[in-house]
This record gives sequence, structure tokens and C-alpha cells, in this order.
Amino acid sequence: MLKAILILGLLTTLAYASPIYTEGESYQIEVLEDGQIQIRKATRVYKDGVEISKTYHRHVLPPDTEDLSKEVKRVKDIANVVWTPQLIQEYKDKQKKNRINP
Repeated sequence: MLKAILILGLLTTLAYASPIYTEGESYQIEVLEDGQIQIRKATRVYKDGVEISKTYHRHVLPPDTEDLSKEVKRVKDIANVVWTPQLIQEYKDKQKKNRINP
């Protein structure tokens, strides 16, 4: 009987010695009234299928952003639809008007 307990304990230890970690990402994308795009990226880490960690990263893209190469496809697609030349110009004019030191 003692041997069975030791073997069971060993198997349990081995099962947890190399857990399987996976990572997943999700995005919340919001377009503001002036055309800015807010992105919240949630990164989740799972151990053996159970979430053990979650972190957030937020950033905002103004309509005059030229380089979208680091953004996910969904953000690029939204920017291509929302950021018309007229909206970009209105955004730039508003920024210029609100600038404290011209």
C-alpha cells in the first residue's frame, strides 16, 4: 500500500512539473467622435486551460497616423474606412486651433 501512495505522489508531481502555458489576445476597438481610434489589447495567459494572468495595453491613434504597420488587421480596416481626407483635415485643423503655443 505504501508503494501505491509513493507512485501516485510521483505521478502527480510529474504531471505538474511541465504545465502547458498558452497565450491569447483580444481587442476592444472604439472610434471617437473626432476620428481617433482607441485600442485596448487584453493578453491572457492560461496554464492547463485555466486563466492565470491578464494584462491590458491601451493606446490611441489620431486620424493623421501614417504608419499602421504594427496594428492588427481589424484596426487597419477601420482606419481605412473612417479616416477620410476630410476627417483628417478637420482633425488637423482642430489640433491647430487648440494648440496653446502656435
